[in-house]
Amino acid sequence: MDLSFQPVISRISKAKRILILSHDRPDGDAIGSAVGLALILEGIGKEIQIANGDPVPEALRFLPEVSRIDSADAILASDLVIALDSADRERISSSVWDRISDEIDVINIDHHVSNHGYGDINYVDTASPATGQIIAELAKEAGWGIPGDAATHLYAAISTDTGSFRYPSTSSLTMLIVADLIELGVNVGLINQQLYESYPIRRVEALSYLLKELRLDCDNRCASVRLPYEMTVKLGLGTGDTEGVIDVIRAIDTVIVAVFFEEFEDGSIRVSSRSKSDEVSVGEICEFFGGGGHTLAAGARLTGPLADAADRFLSRVCHTICEIDDCQAG
Repeated sequence: MDLSFQPVISRISKAKRILILSHDRPDGDAIGSAVGLALILEGIGKEIQIANGDPVPEALRFLPEVSRIDSADAILASDLVIALDSADRERISSSVWDRISDEIDVINIDHHVSNHGYGDINYVDTASPATGQIIAELAKEAGWGIPGDAATHLYAAISTDTGSFRYPSTSSLTMLIVADLIELGVNVGLINQQLYESYPIRRVEALSYLLKELRLDCDNRCASVRLPYEMTVKLGLGTGDTEGVIDVIRAIDTVIVAVFFEEFEDGSIRVSSRSKSDEVSVGEICEFFGGGGHTLAAGARLTGPLADAADRFLSRVCHTICEIDDCQAG
């Protein structure tokens, strides 16, 4: 895809009222890039609405102005839509798209390898670790100022999608952009405390349960945990309460791939996966199951039951691992 910002800048300059969207079950990058861009564009005189099919996770409600993110039924008319951090159109709820005219241009800004360009204008930088970083680059290229609250959002977006700057996609450019955001007034200590040191007790209880159920396969190269829907109800878990679980099991020294299986009320299974090796692409594994993402981080949605879904997925993971690393697939 053409990585020039000029078509994006040109189309935004012509728009008066812009609707900004991000994917369902929004994470830090989705929320941070959406609100960050909204505040930047309001600074150049645009009328902005932000909407999402799901509410803001409790863990991110400390961020400034997140209360202005509307639900699908509150979407108003606009003359441009910008979809952020969404690998494909289906990552954004149909209840959102149903409120938007097919005649309106869509700008697709993202960093997922599995994004094949569903927008009228597409800017997909698969080398970028976060959509928030792309928004910061866009603002700089266009000469748009970044207000303080926007800087806070972009910092949160980049921090969360880089695993607090631990993932391999973190680059020197990432750190330079973050330095610029800090210069704009980001309170790093406070944001990091809110993001990583302010967990509700139910989140720790969920981690305790999941670690007791830890499963190791293919000679301890694959670690996985499963969350049945009945435990979600019992613990009173909300969106975002299981964020970070996969990073805990991924940290086991022998592990190459970590997988988290979460069962929903309708019986479907959300799969989150992480790899520590470029030779084992969880993006390709998830794509086989109808999902997608990056080489080292990807997801999919499977049909249940939970145990069957986990066995199907883990069988493929172990087969892939054992192709490049001598091990027992069982």
